[in-house]
Amino acid sequence: MKGLLYKESRCLWQYGKPYILMVVIFFALSMTNGTGSASGVMWLLYPVFLLASLPASLLNADEKDGWMMYCDTLPVTRRQIVTVKYIACAMLAAAVTLLAMAAAVLRGQTDPLYREQVVSVLPLMPMTGLAAPALMFPAMFKYGAVKGRTVFLTVVVLVGAACAVLISTGGPEGQMWSFPLGLAIGLVIFAASWALSVKWFEQREL
Repeated sequence: MKGLLYKESRCLWQYGKPYILMVVIFFALSMTNGTGSASGVMWLLYPVFLLASLPASLLNADEKDGWMMYCDTLPVTRRQIVTVKYIACAMLAAAVTLLAMAAAVLRGQTDPLYREQVVSVLPLMPMTGLAAPALMFPAMFKYGAVKGRTVFLTVVVLVGAACAVLISTGGPEGQMWSFPLGLAIGLVIFAASWALSVKWFEQREL
């Protein structure tokens, strides 16, 4: 399991470097436009989606490199292979959410409005970060990354459209107490997706 986690972290770093710049850009857009309107902080939803979905997009590289077939010769189970992908998604989603909280605290000292706006969008972050990859993984583990890419692209379009609508309409109304609810919803979807991915991947012939 440790070896799988190490391999995943190395691949994420190798393929994910460009995403760091994208996260910086989106955070800059949020902090620049955040106080202009309530929709400014909605830019924070894009990096949490992009980073949390990165392990799903790496499945294509795993299959092209023959990693999935090679894993069948190693003393690891398919359940562990799936679990590592989900752990990576959860950690990346948590990291971006914590960065958003840190931005709210730091800038909130001089700009209380920005802090309030970030608080209003926080409930959507765990839902976006956990639910988006959860919708992609089952199809990818069942049919393969290439066929599952249709699901991936569909989710990208839907999430992008949802964010665009929220931005254009001025952002959501939210309270701090709703963050646990958003987290709970995301975790339920995430756990159900993990169970389904494990079941389908164990039944799949490579």
